[in-house]
Amino acid sequence: MRAADPPRLAQPSRGGYRVGSFHRSRGPPVSTEEKVSQWIRDAVSRGASDIHFEPDKGGKMRIRVRVDGLIKTVETGGDAQKILSRLKIMADLDVNEKNVPLDGRIKADKWVSGLTGIDLRMSSLPCMGGEKVVLRVVDNRKLNMKLEDLGFTRKMLNRYEPLVRSPHGLILHVGPTGSGKTTSLYAIVQTLKRGDINIQTAEDPVEYDVFGITQTPVDHEQGLSFPRVLRALLRQDPDVILVGEMRDSETAEIAVEAAMTGHLVLSTLHTNDAVGTVVRLLDMGVAPFCIAYALRCVISQRFVRRLCEKCKVKSQPDAASQKIMGSNRPIYKAKGCSACGKQGYKGRVPLFEFLPSSPALRKAVYGAVTPDGLNRVARANGLITLWEDGLDKVWSGVTGLSEVVRVVKGDEAMRKVQALQESATVPQPRQAAPGQPARRPPPGGPPRRPSARRR
Repeated sequence: MRAADPPRLAQPSRGGYRVGSFHRSRGPPVSTEEKVSQWIRDAVSRGASDIHFEPDKGGKMRIRVRVDGLIKTVETGGDAQKILSRLKIMADLDVNEKNVPLDGRIKADKWVSGLTGIDLRMSSLPCMGGEKVVLRVVDNRKLNMKLEDLGFTRKMLNRYEPLVRSPHGLILHVGPTGSGKTTSLYAIVQTLKRGDINIQTAEDPVEYDVFGITQTPVDHEQGLSFPRVLRALLRQDPDVILVGEMRDSETAEIAVEAAMTGHLVLSTLHTNDAVGTVVRLLDMGVAPFCIAYALRCVISQRFVRRLCEKCKVKSQPDAASQKIMGSNRPIYKAKGCSACGKQGYKGRVPLFEFLPSSPALRKAVYGAVTPDGLNRVARANGLITLWEDGLDKVWSGVTGLSEVVRVVKGDEAMRKVQALQESATVPQPRQAAPGQPARRPPPGGPPRRPSARRR
């Protein structure tokens, strides 16, 4: 007996996904269970980081996936209530609870064949039309990553790894949500993990289940806040402490004190850049001398799309690109092929900003130097910016220049772009008509716009 044909999903087109209804070419209608499983399987196979289920007022569902940082619609249709109920059952949540936010976790291989090692962190939120659900894809295969697998340039890794192996101090990875901070911390843990080191964590939630370390989930409903878990954890004789996030002043102060008393502390913050992290700690009330003494380094990170290895093209940069980069070195550009869905990019790679501690930086922090002053000291004492790391990866063919400019917005890259745009809009002398003398420019040259104020 011939098996039924598998469900068909909307296939990627040149600009992304084509929107269409979920259907079989032959056979009986597809059940909700099959639809949900196939959506998840297809999203994971495409490298999605998040899967969005968004109901409309008509009771239908829109499914979108975020791939390589960009979100695209893959499906519209289906019974929204049935789909939501199925997702809640998979996450072991109450299907009748619809008026409050809910969080759950789905072991994908229990419900979806072929997804070994994948967990789905589920978040539901009441909205107009019902409840929106977002599934964050947690790929446990990333547990095998170590520092050298994260995407550091050799130059940066040679400076960073000795700090990671320090017996004590504070190491922070910062950036927006979804920039890979937690993955980086777990890579540090995997690099340091061995039988004679006690590694313990406080996380909300626990992202990956790691063999050989002790992980404690924060649970506010049970009174297990970050500060309470950290205080208890310090009585557990730890060598290395991973704090999922320093969300408040109390957590930050405890973490910094732990780093000053013989522990290596790894944590994250939601800040835009490395120097801004020092300012944020000061604003949170952490004493300047504690920051100066404890901090080993700050890594700020962002994701950019990786150029497709099958179709990227080496080329000479045009005049505008040369001005943006300050160089005429050859670069690689996206082209598009069947391997990357005609996008020119496949996968992602992080950009890193590296701020190491130094005597000059410690003196500046302890002396309450202004943020601009801190930035100047950092640049003079080993700071590698996101823009600089991005250019290294542009010249080595890892990503495209447009990607670095897109992601490093508001920073040095965008100031270069703004300056280029301003120079391109300066009015030029009009060409004189035949037989007429050319119009001379006013004394001092053409007027210039005021330069963008540095932040």
